[in-house]
Amino acid sequence: MIATLATAAIDAAQAGNDRAPPPIRPVVAHDASGNALEPDDLPGPQPEVAKASATKLDVPAVPGFALPATEPGFYGPSALRVHGRAVLGTEIKVKGYVTSLYDCATELAGANPRATRAQIVAAIDKDPALCERPMFFLGDAKGASRDASIWVVDVPAPPKAVRDRPVRDERVAPAPRLAVGDYVVVTGTWAIQSPHAEHNSDGLLVYQALDHAVPAAVNEPASAGQVLEMEIEIEGEARPPLRKVVDETTRNTSVEHLNACNKAIAAHEYDAGITACQAATTAWDGNHLAWYAGASAHMAKREWIEARAAVEHAVALRPDQAMYQLYYGISLYEGERQQAREELARKDHKKPDEAAIDPSRLSLGAAREALLCATRLAPELWRAHYYLGRIYRDLDDARHAARQFTQTIKTNPAYRFSYIALIELYRRWGYLDLALAVALLGTANVPATEVAELWFEVGMAYDAKHADDKAIEAFTRAIAARPDDAGAKFQRGEIYFRKGDFDGARHDLEAVVASADPAARAAKPFATQLLGQIVNDVRASSASSLPGGSWGSRKIYRRPFFTWQDAARSRVQ
Repeated sequence: MIATLATAAIDAAQAGNDRAPPPIRPVVAHDASGNALEPDDLPGPQPEVAKASATKLDVPAVPGFALPATEPGFYGPSALRVHGRAVLGTEIKVKGYVTSLYDCATELAGANPRATRAQIVAAIDKDPALCERPMFFLGDAKGASRDASIWVVDVPAPPKAVRDRPVRDERVAPAPRLAVGDYVVVTGTWAIQSPHAEHNSDGLLVYQALDHAVPAAVNEPASAGQVLEMEIEIEGEARPPLRKVVDETTRNTSVEHLNACNKAIAAHEYDAGITACQAATTAWDGNHLAWYAGASAHMAKREWIEARAAVEHAVALRPDQAMYQLYYGISLYEGERQQAREELARKDHKKPDEAAIDPSRLSLGAAREALLCATRLAPELWRAHYYLGRIYRDLDDARHAARQFTQTIKTNPAYRFSYIALIELYRRWGYLDLALAVALLGTANVPATEVAELWFEVGMAYDAKHADDKAIEAFTRAIAARPDDAGAKFQRGEIYFRKGDFDGARHDLEAVVASADPAARAAKPFATQLLGQIVNDVRASSASSLPGGSWGSRKIYRRPFFTWQDAARSRVQ
C-alpha cells in the first residue's frame, strides 16, 4: 500500500517531463531489529458502549466530600467512619457531640409497643439482662443521625440502682452523666468488635475515658483526601502503529483460528476458545485480536493472571485500542485482588473466598493508568468508569470514586451496580439525601427485573429518615420485583411491628424465618424473636379483655440494634 501511494505521487509530479523517469524503489520502514514494517489493517474491537438514553439523566452533582476540620491529635466521627481503617486497634481521642444515648426503657418500649412504662420498668428490675451495655453515639454535629454517628461502647456501668431514682438514669446513662447535645472528648480504642462482642463493620470506639469540652471555632473543612492524579485529555489522535510484515497465508491461517476461538466463546466453550486463540497467536503473534479474545475467555473463567498475560500482548501491539486498555485494567485490578486474597488465605489458613483483604494494601497504579487511558480513547466506555470508581474507592479517594460512578450512570443508565456503589459511598459519608436521590433515579432506569435492590435502598433511606409509610411502600416494590427478597421482607415486617400492624408483621417475618435466601441469615434470629413477641402480645391482649385478665404476666422482649449498614451487608453484594 505504501509503495502504491508513493509511486502514484511521484508519477503525478513527473507529468509532462520529456525524459523517462528513473525506476522507483519504494521506501519500506524497518524496526530496530531490521524487520520490515507495514500498516496494521487488522481492525480492533468496537468499544463496549450502552444504547443512548432517550432522556438526559439528572444525576445529583458530586459533593465536595469535605470532612469537618479537627484539632491536631484528635479525630472526628466522620473522619473515623471514612478513614478509620488506618487506625484500627489504636488508642485515639475523638471530639464530637453526643447525638444519642442508649435508653433501655425507651428501646424496650419501641420493641414492645403494647407494654406500659410500669411494665417495662418492672421487667428491667426483674431481668437487667434485657438492657444492652451502656453506649452512646457521637457525631460531628448536634443533629447527626445514628447512621452518621459512631458507636461508643463498653461504657462503665453506672452505680447500682437506687429504688427511688428513675430507671433510665441508673440503668442507661453512662458515667459521667451525659445529655444529647453535649460536646465531649472520648478516649478509646477504634475497633471492629469490642471485648463484650458489640460489632460494627464500619468501626466502633471502645470507651476508656471521657471529658466534657468546649467546641473550637469553626475552621475550613479538611480535604477529603489527596487527589491522586489529574484526569486530563490526550492531545491529538493516536496513530495506529506499524506491524511486522506478515505473509497472506500466515495471516489467513491465524484468522481462521481466531474465528474458531470467537465461535467457541460465543457458545460459552471457553477452554476450546482459549485453545483456538493460542493456535491463532502461535501461527501469527501479531494477531492482537486473538490475544484479546483469548484474554476475554480467561476473564470469563475468572483466570485473571492468565487474562492479564494475554491482553498485555494486545496492548503492546495496539495501545490505541480502548477495549484492550479496558481489559488490561480489569485484569490487573482483579488479578491484584485475587493474589492478595490467596496470600491472606494461606497465611490465615482459610479458603480464598473467606479472606477479607485490605484494599489499602493493594497496588492499583497500573490498573488505574490503563483504565484512564481507556476512557480517554473512548469516553463512553462505561465499564472503564465503573472500575475506575472501584479503584478510587479502594484508594480512599471518595471524590474521584463518586465522579466515576456518576459517569458510569450517565454512560449506562441501566447498570444497577453503579447506582448501588454510589449509594453506598454517599451513605458512608452521611449524604443521606444524595443516597436517596440516586436510589430513586436507579428505580426509574434499571430494568424491572433488576430493580429490587434499588427499591431496597430507597426503603432503607426512608427508614433512616423515619418516614415509615414511604419505607413500607419502597420495600413493597422491592418484594414485587423479587418475591423471595427476605431482606426487604424483614425490614418491612419490622416497620409493621413498630406500627402495631401485627398481621402484616407476622406475614413478612414468617417468610424470613422460612427463607433459604443467604441474605436472611443475619435477620432470622431477630425475625424469630419478633414473631415470639407478636404471639405474646396477642395472648396478653386477649387475656386482658377477659374477666380477671391482665398484662401482669406479659414478657418483655429486647430488640437488638440492626442498622442500615448491617442490613445492607446481610444482602448478597
